[in-house]
Amino acid sequence: MGEILKAFLLFFFVGSQLVAQNKENRWVVGASIGFAKFSSENAKTVGDQFIFQAPRLNVSRYFFNGLTIDAALSFNTINKIDGLFNNNIGYLSVDLGAKYDFGTSKENLVPYAIGGLSIINANDEMSPALNFGAGGTFWLNSNYGINLQLTYKSIFKTTEKMSSHAYFSLGVVYSLKPRILIPRLWSHNK
Repeated sequence: MGEILKAFLLFFFVGSQLVAQNKENRWVVGASIGFAKFSSENAKTVGDQFIFQAPRLNVSRYFFNGLTIDAALSFNTINKIDGLFNNNIGYLSVDLGAKYDFGTSKENLVPYAIGGLSIINANDEMSPALNFGAGGTFWLNSNYGINLQLTYKSIFKTTEKMSSHAYFSLGVVYSLKPRILIPRLWSHNK
């Protein structure tokens, strides 16, 4: 798992440096924590009701008319947190999705709907999933924001190691080029 993280961070660093020099870039990167929540019935099959994940790394590119493409990699690197999460399950997820922000991308609070696909590797068994959900980013300033997202991952074929589940994430995002935001009332100088 350590090799995957190193490779992703190297790719991420090199890629962000190349893109950051483009005057027209609309790239955002993020790091968050997350957890998968399974129903009580599915927890018996999967082995646990909650699977904690840290880190969840993502990169997004805004295209046009409220449409953003997002790619994320999430995995669990912590096996146990004070008895709350007991991750005996290896869970690696690679997600690709499209976000639609309803034309609010220049606001401080940007809610969005998201849909996409995942490949989940749980204990060396690959499971494709169809994702749909909603989220929002609250931009603290033109570069930094806080992101919250809820996604439902519908597994194409339930197996002994994976079934459909909800996925929650909370994290920090960074815009590589300062975003143009609609000024807030308290930002105006009198």
